[in-house]
Amino acid sequence: MSRQCFCILLALALMLLVVPTIGQEALSITVSTDRRDYGLGQAVLITATVRQFGAPVANAVVYFELRDPQNQIKASGFMFTDSLGKCSRQTMIGNDFPLGSYTANVRVTVGNQSASATTAFQTIPEFPSSLVLALALVIAIGMLEVYRKKEGACAAP
Repeated sequence: MSRQCFCILLALALMLLVVPTIGQEALSITVSTDRRDYGLGQAVLITATVRQFGAPVANAVVYFELRDPQNQIKASGFMFTDSLGKCSRQTMIGNDFPLGSYTANVRVTVGNQSASATTAFQTIPEFPSSLVLALALVIAIGMLEVYRKKEGACAAP
């Protein structure tokens, strides 16, 4: 085989090794929460997914932290990915936490590569169910009164 043919075959072989990874990040992580809004005292489920060259990464160590509206760390720790590259951690929003926008940050390192991701959610005030029920009752009575007055106006002699 000539040296020129060998070089061409070698170049083609190297291209075949590189082509499957074009457009794919070597290491990536995504993060999400189970909802966008939470009340104080509720649990937030943080889920992360780690992929390398498009394939799930099992047994990766994922660091997470939860930051409040003043950028203070309210919770942190480590999670380990399963065979699908996923991991989850549930953390409570304390009754003394400030209302506003929170961020969930995750970071992973596999070999000499690192990746990170962030998602956000809101804490909102919750109204006691008795207050909601009372408000619904007031609205219903008001609508009934308007309906009665309207029916009375239509039933004129």
